[in-house]
Amino acid sequence: MNILYIYQGEWPRAATRVVKQVRSLAGAGHRVHLLARNYQGQPRLEPWERVQVHRLPSVRARRLNRVLNFPFFFNPVWVWAMWRLARRTRADRIVVADLPLAPTAIWLGRVLRIPVLYDMAEVYPEFLKTLHAVAERPLWDHVIRSPRAAAVVERWALKRAGSISVVSEESRLRSLRLGASADRVALVGNTPDNVAELTCPRPFPAELRPWAKRPRALFVGTLIADRGVKEVVDALPLVVREIPDVVLIVVGDGPDRPRIALTVERHGLGEHVALVGWRDHERLTEFYQHCQVGLLPFLDTPHVRLTLANKLFDYMGASLAVLAADLPPMRRILEETEAGVLYPAGNGAALATQLARLLGDPEQCRVLGMRGREAVQSKYHWGRDAATWLGLVAGAGAGARKEIRSVD
Repeated sequence: MNILYIYQGEWPRAATRVVKQVRSLAGAGHRVHLLARNYQGQPRLEPWERVQVHRLPSVRARRLNRVLNFPFFFNPVWVWAMWRLARRTRADRIVVADLPLAPTAIWLGRVLRIPVLYDMAEVYPEFLKTLHAVAERPLWDHVIRSPRAAAVVERWALKRAGSISVVSEESRLRSLRLGASADRVALVGNTPDNVAELTCPRPFPAELRPWAKRPRALFVGTLIADRGVKEVVDALPLVVREIPDVVLIVVGDGPDRPRIALTVERHGLGEHVALVGWRDHERLTEFYQHCQVGLLPFLDTPHVRLTLANKLFDYMGASLAVLAADLPPMRRILEETEAGVLYPAGNGAALATQLARLLGDPEQCRVLGMRGREAVQSKYHWGRDAATWLGLVAGAGAGARKEIRSVD
């Protein structure tokens, strides 16, 4: 089949889930065309592995370029690009990642009679609620990205997409409560597709050489306020009292990085925190293998209660002991696998106590890491989720054709 994949982000940065999805589609013999935004002036057309990447036009004026590329369902630049590419590639399926462009994709699918699969990696209304609650946002952002408006759009999309994929059981149940039919919703997890590579010996990262002989805790991911990295830094002085040479390694970037850096400076923790920045996904295994504890310090927000981050399973697959906030999705996985330790979300003292205990007990870290690795090898890997994903894409047509007939 010809697959048109609509991705609102900057390809391939921060596209871990999408990379796995398009690789699986191409590996199954489908011809995949991926349309992405273009904030950074990248080539309009280029091959990526067995996928053809198409990007929106880019202009030199930075602010104008962001407006032209802004992923919103009535942005005419996106509408035209999606329409043109669907027609030119003779798309048999349209896949759209996340809510901002889902209505456009669903409308296009109806007009062109192409089944549409909506991948709900982010529960957007809850994500926006969280974003506005934990971080200061400009006034225009509250208007353009209103949680209430997003909730209305989401209900519409959930009832009309041919198929829907979600990342957690909690998200699946929520979708059903909002009106999606059970036969259209499937759980496609954020599990790793590089299980063998996660424990294949990798060199010690050059970025960590100043801390080579010190105990290291690791956070990998986008730096936004609900991820709780700033709160880890706030708790770190308590850990230093117990483990004087402890180091927090932060691999990632995002809008919360300046606030995190200021917190490091305020506590005088420059020798105990390494803000490494964003690194290619292919390099992350180096950091997993050369740290002792993987952190998931998320705050208790509606969004986090519905999602499961890629890094939970990456940490487990790389045999890292996991320390996570006690929130439903992570609690469910860690209690089942016994691969980590939980602490009350937002409780800095409890976080510090548990982190100091883990770093001071290499044997416990080894046992927890071994259990996590076994769980990923046997169950939580992309091989299983890819089968669900491919079946969902192949079967997206039944629901979508029924929906089309109902509006004729």
